[in-house]
Amino acid sequence: METKREYTYRIEPRDVDFMKRATLMSLADYILHTAGEDADRNGFGVRDLNLHNASWVLTRMALETVRMPEEYEQIRITTWVSDVTRVMTTRNFEVLDAKDNIIACAVTNWAMIDISARHILDLHTLPAYNSMTQAFPPPAAMPRRLPAPQCNRETMHTVAYSDLDFNCHTNSVKYIQWALDTLPIGLFGEKRFARTDINFMQETRHGDQLTIASATGDELLFEIRNAAGEPACRMAFRME
Repeated sequence: METKREYTYRIEPRDVDFMKRATLMSLADYILHTAGEDADRNGFGVRDLNLHNASWVLTRMALETVRMPEEYEQIRITTWVSDVTRVMTTRNFEVLDAKDNIIACAVTNWAMIDISARHILDLHTLPAYNSMTQAFPPPAAMPRRLPAPQCNRETMHTVAYSDLDFNCHTNSVKYIQWALDTLPIGLFGEKRFARTDINFMQETRHGDQLTIASATGDELLFEIRNAAGEPACRMAFRME
């Protein structure tokens, strides 16, 4: 009988904001950490791929929250892969509290790339391919393909050392941080992030000069562009 694999964490003081609740960045970070842990334990993690000059890259993410976990709260994150095509895999997550309530969930899409050539590889070549999927449906709607927003505000950011991950490109969670840092502080106490959609389109690296463009409406929309004006990441936040 198949079961969803489960990982346990405690929300630490470094993970929370002034309301003593986990930030959207820290929740996303725990979710992505779970993806890495589970892939490692099942034979298709980054350490295994690196032996073949390959690595995983996150291409899209949808994150829905009922509530943010609080400081020192213990959470459990279950994860499973529901689909694998030639170029993309879909990994899912549920975040549960001590009473087994689902307080958040996420659906993510990943591609495998050649580290040197930076091109997408065929997932069917993975030795562990046949063992990757489990017959559980995604817990939320699939991540959306986001169109270019009509932005009316811009700020600038230079990619720094603290923005980088082990692939030497910008950590996925940093894009969320850059966007949220442009919002009024009062917004975080008044509303929650009911759904977040993210499209990762190009890598950014140390020293890159980026434009963080935003637009407000029914959703908070962001497009992060490189110096050539090309989109590196798009985000949509629905707050309630």
